[in-house]
Amino acid sequence: MKYQNLFQVAFIGALLATTIGCNKNQDTLDSKIAAAPITPAATTLPTASTTRTINGHQYQFAGNKVSELTTDADNQATYGVISDAHGEIEKTRMIVSRFVSQKVDGIIFTGDQADNEPLRTGQSDKKDDKTEITDVLSAAAETGLPIFVIPGNHERKPDYQAALKTVTSQYPNVIDMTIYRVFDGDDADFVSLPGYQTFRIPGRQFIPDHGYWAQPADIQQLAKLRQGLDDPVILVTHAGGKTNAHPGPTTIDNEEDVGDELTSKVMQDAPIPFAVVGHIHEAGGLAATYN
Repeated sequence: MKYQNLFQVAFIGALLATTIGCNKNQDTLDSKIAAAPITPAATTLPTASTTRTINGHQYQFAGNKVSELTTDADNQATYGVISDAHGEIEKTRMIVSRFVSQKVDGIIFTGDQADNEPLRTGQSDKKDDKTEITDVLSAAAETGLPIFVIPGNHERKPDYQAALKTVTSQYPNVIDMTIYRVFDGDDADFVSLPGYQTFRIPGRQFIPDHGYWAQPADIQQLAKLRQGLDDPVILVTHAGGKTNAHPGPTTIDNEEDVGDELTSKVMQDAPIPFAVVGHIHEAGGLAATYN
């Protein structure tokens, strides 16, 4: 969409989980998690262009891109951000109701809609992950607002894809950003990086078997995805780049910055000036610049 010099985009967000579950200090049970090939983030693209009306605005879906066709006179946008809901349906509804009262333009989910207890704690799942993803997203989709969603490091690809098929069949306002990697909006543009940048480190597996691994080639592809976007571009991803902020959005509880250096480099070179992330529960609400 046409670039506007006076630009304001506000983000209001929440990490919903009540316990720290995604930082790199978490104990793991490697023996309970078998290594297996990890599927890449890429998903088969739809071939036909379609148009949908979402919350009174027209959106075109074509290839890997969604374009907002409806424009308005202002140059402001406000998005609610929810990360790491981990199956907390009622908390999701509470946060969503606040977003609605604040008249947001849309809601962004930056991953870990499912709890996935085997990965997180080594315990058996109390509730099916597909159901958790479906219920969390439905709680937001009921608003009729555009809902942008990616998986984090807790979603298995079969669960995520099955849940999104269910949700999008009922709620066409849900936009799966594993398929539509680019959003060309009226006042702000998004590019997505589904999944998580680290598969495993010694003693810790971060991504479940058949989960979403954001490999270096996927990260480098962001520069190509952002080409042609003429509003300020926002990266929608689960885990942020390294910022060396203390504390910052990728700082864990021992003050170590566990952000991904390649993600930061690609953002600076592309350039992609903004990002919304989750993953590090104790860093919820924090922001930082590149340096």
